[in-house]
Amino acid sequence: MTPADLRQALPRFEGFVQRFAPLLGDDSRPARAQAYLRGLLLDNDDNKTAEAIALKVHGKPSQVRMTQVFVSQSPWSDEPLRQELAHWVDQELGSDDGILVVDEGSFLKCGDQSVGVARQYLGCVGKLANGQVAVYLAYASPHGHTLLDTRLYLPQEWTSDPERMAAAGVPGEVVFRTKPELGLELVRHLRHQVRHRWVTFDETYGRNPDFLSGLEEWGERYIGEVPKDTRGWRQRPAVEEPRAGRKGRPTTKARVRPGEPEPQTVEALAAALPATAWQRRKFREGSKGEQVAHFARVRFVVERDDLPGPERWLVLERGCDQQSYLKYYLSNAAPDCPLLAMIQPAHSRWTVEDCFLLGKDEVGLDEYEVRGWRGWHHHMTLAMLALWFLVLEKRRLGGKTRDHHDGA
Repeated sequence: MTPADLRQALPRFEGFVQRFAPLLGDDSRPARAQAYLRGLLLDNDDNKTAEAIALKVHGKPSQVRMTQVFVSQSPWSDEPLRQELAHWVDQELGSDDGILVVDEGSFLKCGDQSVGVARQYLGCVGKLANGQVAVYLAYASPHGHTLLDTRLYLPQEWTSDPERMAAAGVPGEVVFRTKPELGLELVRHLRHQVRHRWVTFDETYGRNPDFLSGLEEWGERYIGEVPKDTRGWRQRPAVEEPRAGRKGRPTTKARVRPGEPEPQTVEALAAALPATAWQRRKFREGSKGEQVAHFARVRFVVERDDLPGPERWLVLERGCDQQSYLKYYLSNAAPDCPLLAMIQPAHSRWTVEDCFLLGKDEVGLDEYEVRGWRGWHHHMTLAMLALWFLVLEKRRLGGKTRDHHDGA
């Protein structure tokens, strides 16, 4: 936003801040939060670090240190702000057809002091590099989309080093958790806060049986990508149960009965489908026109722990014309769920990518110089609030959500 834009929106912006002010506690913190949010929202000809924000908003070098302390060290709790954000999102965007989107974001970083920094795969550059990774939960509905919550991923090289964890201010109860475990925690934390019908995710989460089982136990309906080596059966094979030994203990584990068909990979199953199994369907109307692909689906008994698990929908997507991609989705939707009802949520992950792009381009989601646990969560929370303010302004002006991923 330009200074003129923000001046015009000032009454709404002040009301926006006041909604969160009671959650900040100390009397000076709402003013500090308001100044920081103003700095995040102003046009991005400068960076969005605490120092740049203090100089741009206050115009006084004396305010730099106080702004840095507010973000990095001040003991205000960020979680209540994200809870209120989720409540507000449900009020404005909530729909019974809403979608929770689990995905990860990444940030290039130098050095080895910033909390969670390590050499790891970073989606922002598409390769192994030095940086931080966090798991995010976004919300998408016919009314719009935005980020809801996040969890910072700490590699094992961090969680196995108590001194390093303590130096970064990581709470003592924090232990190593995989990205699917963090994603499941995000869904559990907010599943009753925002109306939704679906959860969707990429194959990082789709390949993890515990993540899928957790969603199933909660009665969450999902459709998400799985890797091409996911295995299962078109028909449920017979299983031999463990037999009791002389002392009443089972002599063997349960196993697929000898002579039953071997499990197939979803890649092999897709290759064996006849041409008549595929249907050309539109999956999105974007700025580049109608987006279409060929889809097929079959009932599929998923392999779990070398045994037949639950029966699910396997949805296959193949590019049309010169597009050569092939995607695989798994869903626990009801057997009578129409294919068209599954295609749209399967293609909703672009919304979280759009949030990352808008967050980095407009509100400094990735422009921070904090090193510690508290500072990272403070900045991320305030950046998500700034992003939400932009979403609200766009809705007020009747602007359409931009689609940067028409060809995805």
